[in-house]
Amino acid sequence: MLNIVKAEYQKARRSVSLMLIWAFPVLTFALAFVLTLGMINAYAESVWNWWYTLLLPGMLAIICHLSMMRDKRTRYYNLITLSTSRKTLMMGKVVYMGCVILASNIIIFAGASLGGLLLTTSVPLGGAAIAVLALTAAQLWEIPLLLFLSERFGMIVELLVCLFLTVGGTITSPTGKWYFFASAIPMRILCPLLHILPNGLPAEAGDPLLDTKIVFPGICLSIIWFVLSTILFLNWFDQREVG
Repeated sequence: MLNIVKAEYQKARRSVSLMLIWAFPVLTFALAFVLTLGMINAYAESVWNWWYTLLLPGMLAIICHLSMMRDKRTRYYNLITLSTSRKTLMMGKVVYMGCVILASNIIIFAGASLGGLLLTTSVPLGGAAIAVLALTAAQLWEIPLLLFLSERFGMIVELLVCLFLTVGGTITSPTGKWYFFASAIPMRILCPLLHILPNGLPAEAGDPLLDTKIVFPGICLSIIWFVLSTILFLNWFDQREVG
């Protein structure tokens, strides 16, 4: 599996995909700086909010599409010539995408923390560090879905579905039904970690959304969604014609 993940990295090494892992966080930093210029306790808050509600899902959708199209252009030559099973090769791609999410989240954490230190912030540093891992785990479920949509329907449909899920998650996350919607879980569990509401406003003391007891169950739910979506995607890809 490690060799497959390394192979995915090598394929993306000289492509736009690798640049996007840095470009999207830098875009987030710039956007937050412009929108919060002159404001107090707002920069890091804005970085995180723009990141997990919009730019992270958008980046992931584009990178998943580029990865699938890179293989599709060669008619999945590696699947035909290698003895490794289709499921194993696709699982390697899923794992690589998970590493992409983690790397980008670490960049966001570093930039938001440094910017917040210089420009003032109310985001707790310890909570932000935990948020890196929590957000990575909570976002994994979307990888198999985006890979499937990219291969089956193309980039436009994939981006539209991604946007729909993001908007739906933002609307649902503050409600009592957040645990029913996979896209709402990341936004909900980050509230007590970052002290930021899904709409970007600071959470006031005593707000029920600051309940830290939902973080671990939320992560577990996301992992269940991830396992289910991965099984469905791998089985679908294994049964389709790739020649």
